[in-house]
Amino acid sequence: MCGIVAFWAAPDGRASRFSARLLRRATERLTHRGPDGGGHVGWCIDGTMRADADLTDQELSLGLGHRRLKILDLTAAGRQPMEGPGGCWVTFNGEIYNYRELRTELAARGYSFNTGTDTEVILAAYDAWGSECVRRFNGMWAFVLYDPTRRRLIASRDRLGVKPLYYAVTPRGTMFASEVAALLECPGVRPAIDMPRLVQYLVDRRIDDGAETIYRDIREVQGGHTLELDVDSGGMRIERYWDLPEEPDLELDDDAVLERYSELIEDAVRLRLHADVPVAITLSGGVDSSVLTLAASRVAGSTVQTFTSRFPGDPSIDESQYASYVAASRGADTHYVQPSTDGVVDDEIALTTHQALPFGSLSLYVHWAILAAIRGQGVPVVLSGQGGDEAFLGYDRYHTSALLHTLPNPVRATRGLWQSGRNSGRGVLALAAMSAYFTTPALQRALRRRRVNGVVRAPWLQQLPRPERDIFGDIRRQQRSELFFRCLPTLLRYDDRTAGALGMETRLPFLDYRLIEFAYRLPLRHKLRNGWSKYTSRRYLARHGLNGVAWRRRKFAFYAPQAEWTRRLIAARGRAVEDTAFSRVLFEPGVSLAGLSLPVAWDAYNCAHLAAVLGWESDACGDPVIAPAGAGYSPSVTARAVS
Repeated sequence: MCGIVAFWAAPDGRASRFSARLLRRATERLTHRGPDGGGHVGWCIDGTMRADADLTDQELSLGLGHRRLKILDLTAAGRQPMEGPGGCWVTFNGEIYNYRELRTELAARGYSFNTGTDTEVILAAYDAWGSECVRRFNGMWAFVLYDPTRRRLIASRDRLGVKPLYYAVTPRGTMFASEVAALLECPGVRPAIDMPRLVQYLVDRRIDDGAETIYRDIREVQGGHTLELDVDSGGMRIERYWDLPEEPDLELDDDAVLERYSELIEDAVRLRLHADVPVAITLSGGVDSSVLTLAASRVAGSTVQTFTSRFPGDPSIDESQYASYVAASRGADTHYVQPSTDGVVDDEIALTTHQALPFGSLSLYVHWAILAAIRGQGVPVVLSGQGGDEAFLGYDRYHTSALLHTLPNPVRATRGLWQSGRNSGRGVLALAAMSAYFTTPALQRALRRRRVNGVVRAPWLQQLPRPERDIFGDIRRQQRSELFFRCLPTLLRYDDRTAGALGMETRLPFLDYRLIEFAYRLPLRHKLRNGWSKYTSRRYLARHGLNGVAWRRRKFAFYAPQAEWTRRLIAARGRAVEDTAFSRVLFEPGVSLAGLSLPVAWDAYNCAHLAAVLGWESDACGDPVIAPAGAGYSPSVTARAVS
């Protein structure tokens, strides 16, 4: 986990230049992501290059900044930005897991290496293969590379967008950064909110589903894309370098599928266990984290470390018994943490500030508390089971698709409904109701809109676009939507900002692109069978004797006392955050956060607090009728310092 910043200044006059001071200030906003050091390099208007202490307040035509979390080659040789062949420079966040294999291949072509980093491999790979080098990478990354020979600035993001990369185009030039907060340091970039898009989130709960963000001036380089910027003309080109395979379903029997699954998941874990710092696995006792622990025990050259959260006194959410069973069976070095959530009122300020975008519930704070406890024990890198649900159909809504897949055969549909209801733990009636809900977009919109009627100003609701029909029955289209637009991008954002805020890195073996491509081409029966979701993952556990976890029916999620915590937060600062110009623009007159019921109370509070701490703006904020002056909110008074 690192933080990167880059900018290019438009060459059309002195007033348009960016400065070295801006580069340093924006990079410093990402110190939490890289607490182990930083670096800067800039090109002055006269073409001279300066770095670090020699960069003061010069006007720059191009700049690169970096904050480092030491994972590989802990010496000063791993500092960034880093120079490579041909005078190219890069600032890079992430990990190229197959860098050792690539380094061997490149060394055979005559390249020499002076560090033990994957950053140096990126530079050599670019020199050897150009911007197509990203097709050879197996990893998670966001980088900006300056090629002075081709006069190009190249920004790339990994296939599924695990690592973030935002950018803003202004009259002064273009700026890139790992987080929104760093871009808000850029002149001409304001925290102006696209109100219709924000209101659509409040109704439909979708926000990370495209290149646009709710910030009018800020966009994302999407996963699987590379952006090239011509530093002479300012011309920009964005191209997709990776997509899900279009080939037909694989024709493999059960044994062949399990063999290939085993090979892929174990190699994905093997690659992600490599680091020069301690690495552990977050073991919840669910299917996905148990798969990772099992795979790690089979490929690691030493004992696997696992961390499991405990919630004593509340067996309804404590699944540590399952985690203990898995850890004991694989001889893992087991650690238990009891996350403290007593500080939710104070810590929620940092959580909100680092996310910089709305988040769906306070279960994210439980994740924060767990990672903080792990970091406190000196472990900066963890493997997580994120992506297992999207790859192997772990969500309940996939049962709806499976049922539609059986139509028009009523016997198969009835049998499928009964099996799914039993083995998912949901019950037949709940799944039938869920199927009706997910296949009726008008019903979904009506129910969702009813939540915010009388809370969000009616004119905003009138601008809502027609609801899109959810994709059910076509498993491939649904899975593509989940991976690229709906669920996964939001979960990846949650995970990245939380880990980044704590100076940690999370690695996700289930999002190894080879495993994703394999899973995508598997026929439905290998992912969901007889009501069992993630069927092949369960078979992998059962194959190695972990039946007690393999065939669990009930699935836990990060639990949070949502109602209690929301009330505590609203009591602490609800009046202050609702009395801002932005809140008066968003909400109907007279709305009191304290008087709202869940879940809209949390959504309204979350957006109001984000607006307060980040200074959100709307075109209507200056209207004295819509947004009369109020007491406002001063986060500097109530917020603890955010590192």
